[in-house]
Amino acid sequence: MKNLALFLLISLCFSISGVSQFHSDISSESEINKQFYFGVGFGFGIFYPSDVNDYIAASTSDIDITEGVTDLFLNYVGRLSLTYRPNRVIDFSLIAEYAWSPKLVVVDDGSIDYFHFDRFSPGMLAKLHIPVGSGRHSIFMAPGLLINNMKFEEFKASSVGPRLEAGFNFNFGKTTLQPFVCFDYAKAVDDFNGYNEFELNYTGVQIGVDFSF
Repeated sequence: MKNLALFLLISLCFSISGVSQFHSDISSESEINKQFYFGVGFGFGIFYPSDVNDYIAASTSDIDITEGVTDLFLNYVGRLSLTYRPNRVIDFSLIAEYAWSPKLVVVDDGSIDYFHFDRFSPGMLAKLHIPVGSGRHSIFMAPGLLINNMKFEEFKASSVGPRLEAGFNFNFGKTTLQPFVCFDYAKAVDDFNGYNEFELNYTGVQIGVDFSF
């Protein structure tokens, strides 16, 4: 009987120790994740701004193009972010993103016509993380809203548009690496420059990677 009591006492001590250690690990993990992250990212997008492409085509219709096409269909994106992650399941990010789509048109006399379509978009994302494996890394989904300020030549317009982002979060403690793909709805009309509702359209898909620390 004494041996049984001693065994139960030892087992209870180990159980309490285990629970205490588990709670300590969770608390430690929570403390690691409960912080702000600064991030930088880059990517490229695929889109088709029809009014912008029609404008470029009309502007170059009387010249012989020796290289490439006049259509814009790729854009290059850089962004900064500030993220607050209260736990391993969700975080909130303020972002500021700049997208640039250039077009160089080389004509028969060797001269170059240059066009570019720009977008500056501050906004906010909310990421929902789904842990995988040991729970250290995760798949995430991130809906958000951006204020899209777009400019092409003399045309300017702004609109609020949704973003839907998904990707993988590689968690290395104080730093994370997040490859992602996202869809943006970014469309607005400028009707104050002598054109009837000239549309600025940055709607499309973007692929990129964020690095946070």
